[in-house]
Amino acid sequence: MNFGERLKQARVEKNLTQQQVAKDFFITRQTISSWENEASYPDINSLIKISDYFGISLDTLIKEDNGMKEYLKKTEVARSLKPVTIILLIIDLIFLGILALRTAHLVSITHLSTIFVLILGVLNAIALIQISLLQIKLETKKPRLTNHKATLIVGMGLFLGGILGFFLTDWSTVSGIASGIGGTVVIMDLIINYKK
Repeated sequence: MNFGERLKQARVEKNLTQQQVAKDFFITRQTISSWENEASYPDINSLIKISDYFGISLDTLIKEDNGMKEYLKKTEVARSLKPVTIILLIIDLIFLGILALRTAHLVSITHLSTIFVLILGVLNAIALIQISLLQIKLETKKPRLTNHKATLIVGMGLFLGGILGFFLTDWSTVSGIASGIGGTVVIMDLIINYKK
């Protein structure tokens, strides 16, 4: 028996409505409905509460449902990727800082060192994009539409600002990087929201 069927059966056996269970769990009735229809799954803390609440072992709740096992694996992988993503973002910020300091003539870097830093920055950005795409595939919740508009505005602002900066200032490296980051943000956002 799947998780949703087992949850619904346990709820009905105790003569409880979805609303009553939701109230006891401090969640919405729609969440209980979503769990029963297997449109989503509870996190591990909620699973433990369900186990205690209905007197069903975790082993019984999880083992027989392949969808639940897959959800828990995806959640664990997504959680493991967060520190890597943060480290890559920090490296990108350091990379941009070095290039900005070089462009402002505050730090002197040889031409060969500049090429090396650019290559490392590009490889790091590619790794960050790949991890972001993997996180999208693992995503258990849909991205929010409100973030979509803000992301497009920021991405387009960086892109257009970078292009204007390229033509109007001597900071061609920083402008090129800004327009590249802005373009990447816009493309990633469109990919994420296209998959909906």
